[in-house]
Amino acid sequence: MIAFRYTKTDGAEYLSHLDLLRHICRTFKRAGIELKHSEGFNPHPKIYMNNPLGLGVKSVAEYCAADCDFGGDFLSAFNANSPKGVKCTAYKVLDFNPNYANTIKSCGYTVEGLTVDPQKFLNRESVIITDKRGREVDIRKRVYSLEADGNKTLFTLGCGENNLRPDLFCEFLETGFGGKARGLIKLTANGDYTF
Repeated sequence: MIAFRYTKTDGAEYLSHLDLLRHICRTFKRAGIELKHSEGFNPHPKIYMNNPLGLGVKSVAEYCAADCDFGGDFLSAFNANSPKGVKCTAYKVLDFNPNYANTIKSCGYTVEGLTVDPQKFLNRESVIITDKRGREVDIRKRVYSLEADGNKTLFTLGCGENNLRPDLFCEFLETGFGGKARGLIKLTANGDYTF
């Protein structure tokens, strides 16, 4: 099992989660790395990705694990055959599936163009918003940190069962504090097996 961290930038942020999965499978094939497949009538490659990122959100901290046997320099082989914007930044060989979709608990982001008062937000006990499905949701417990650093706003949001979409959070900050969010980037992912 190879676990690796990769980027989703330079146009790759507009790939859907399933398209990105297809690109990664093709990258393995072009690199000559044979993926193991599930058994049964319709076998699928054993690739395990972290939670999907919203379309248009750049990231330098995406995670994936692939069930394969490869003894060479994975970083060089992957990057030489990957599409623009999808580049491996680190990898390690594991003897188990790290299950990034369940083990990554929070992600850190940066965005420009917002005028935010972090203390005003963080002092609130609840923050009710309407999500994309029209449901009212309290997002306060899903926001782990929020700080302003000049023109940049840095924040950490929950993932997995406690997920909060960063683009939805930026829309809330625009409405509540002003400004126009631009340049949203996922910088970190924090979990049991991240590196």
